[in-house]
Amino acid sequence: VRAWRDIIHPHPDVAAGRYAQAEFAADLASVTAGTADPEYGDPAEFFGRTFLTGGMTELLAATALRLSGRGGEPVVQLKTAFGGGKTHSMLAMYHLFGAKADAAALAGAGAVGERAGIGELPRANVAAVVGTAVRSTTPYRVNGVEVRTLWGNIAAQLGGHDGYAMLASDDQAGVSPGSDALVAVMDRFAPALILVDELVAFARNLYGVDTRPSAGSFDANMTFV
Repeated sequence: VRAWRDIIHPHPDVAAGRYAQAEFAADLASVTAGTADPEYGDPAEFFGRTFLTGGMTELLAATALRLSGRGGEPVVQLKTAFGGGKTHSMLAMYHLFGAKADAAALAGAGAVGERAGIGELPRANVAAVVGTAVRSTTPYRVNGVEVRTLWGNIAAQLGGHDGYAMLASDDQAGVSPGSDALVAVMDRFAPALILVDELVAFARNLYGVDTRPSAGSFDANMTFV
């Protein structure tokens, strides 16, 4: 029997002795910031080393249908244990439907289109929010706009200054906007794909805080969610 190392080569993470760090390398925030390693930040590299499971293919197909206006669930909550692939799945959606890659050239894209029953995968305006990477005490800049809250952040990502202006008063007051206001933002910048990761970590920073943080109170954020 031939040795395994004569048949297949370890991934560079393993060969270089960086496996411990690589276990947690799937970071949506670093990908959106452009600081991730190519295996996660480059769409072709990411899909080239990702095995599209049945569940992931189904998720991507449902997203494609929704973004195409042909059905699909409007809200999907990913429920897995730690290391179960939540962030990896969101990275797949980010790369496949974002504007930075030719979806047709990505490995596995054809299978997603076939499963969805559509010939060309849709493009979307994407907002990605990672709870461990956003501030809760002071304003910060997103897409050239100063924002404070999750809803201000999302609006700025989807529509820049124009999108933020639609929720500016709610963002500055730290109060959750009404559903009509949110729908108006999504309609104007449709199709819109909103990815939220590590929400619990963000909410923990607000829970039990007496004074209202810049990001809005814990209750305001729960109302928004």
